[in-house]
Amino acid sequence: MRTTTRIASTILIFISSASMIRAQDGPIRIASRVKRALHPSTPVVPETALQAPSHGGDPYGFAAILNSYRASAGLRPLAYDPDLSAWASNNNAAQCRHGIGHHINPNCIQNCAWNHQSAQEVAQGWMRSPGHRRNMLSSSATRFGIAYGPGPYWTLNAR
Repeated sequence: MRTTTRIASTILIFISSASMIRAQDGPIRIASRVKRALHPSTPVVPETALQAPSHGGDPYGFAAILNSYRASAGLRPLAYDPDLSAWASNNNAAQCRHGIGHHINPNCIQNCAWNHQSAQEVAQGWMRSPGHRRNMLSSSATRFGIAYGPGPYWTLNAR
């Protein structure tokens, strides 16, 4: 009975949220609006933080986060590479279509994650995982790229 009530409630919230959806809204904005309707107390990443800027800079402030971990380990900082970010974005699109675990650019060190709300949160998650931590602290890497979305996917590429 509780499950049926929750499903019916979710459908009603989704239908009421649909009135807020505009034709130009992408899947990230739609999902963000539905999430706010379902869980109003849950923090949602601002829509401006979900899209990488067109100027090619470090879109999420990830360089400072990554390089602070690397400095603590006595490693040199990595430079931001917009091409590696483009590959990361392609990987996220594949994950959105097929599920997590795709590796679009086999010549990269790569970390993938799902459903983290910020660059700081995803970096902390990766640092708690031995394999992901090893990738972030690779002594052979000199540059990195990062992408968030579409969907709740993150990808870090390093080379």
